[in-house]
Amino acid sequence: MVSLWQRHRFVVLLAVALFALDQATKAVVVQTLARGESWPADGYFRFTHIWNSGSAFGLFDGQNSVLVIASVLGIGVLVLFYRSHPHPGLLVRLSLGLMLAGAFGNLVDRLARGYVTDFIDVGPWYIFNVADASIVTGVIILAVTIVRTEPAPPAEPEPPDPPEQLGAAEPSTHDQPAA
Repeated sequence: MVSLWQRHRFVVLLAVALFALDQATKAVVVQTLARGESWPADGYFRFTHIWNSGSAFGLFDGQNSVLVIASVLGIGVLVLFYRSHPHPGLLVRLSLGLMLAGAFGNLVDRLARGYVTDFIDVGPWYIFNVADASIVTGVIILAVTIVRTEPAPPAEPEPPDPPEQLGAAEPSTHDQPAA
């Protein structure tokens, strides 16, 4: 029999590793760049230290309490979704590990600081972090997995019950003499 740890090891290890990477990269940014500072100063790809008190794409700015509640609910939904699959495939486990890591990474920031540290600055795109990238990647993998999963074939209809045997064969209308 497979132990609980063996069954969920991949998801847990992935989530812990990415959570640690997220927190470590945020700590390096906080220690090396002042808020609003970019390295390099110019260019398409930079590290820019900002505080995000909202959610993705600048939505819900200043709504930290609401976002903490939403994060906790989101983590709960992810866990319930995962538990609802008796034998989740590799891609489902990968996507769940990514999303859980990102959700926990940003939740810890919100609880500890009241905002999320973002720093990956690519061209005109919004500035994000490892947790954000994990969540988005996990959502994409899960969406592709759901779309590519073929529905189960419909159940074959039951064959009709055989006619009852009445003993002697009934005469057909062709055997009857014309009146």
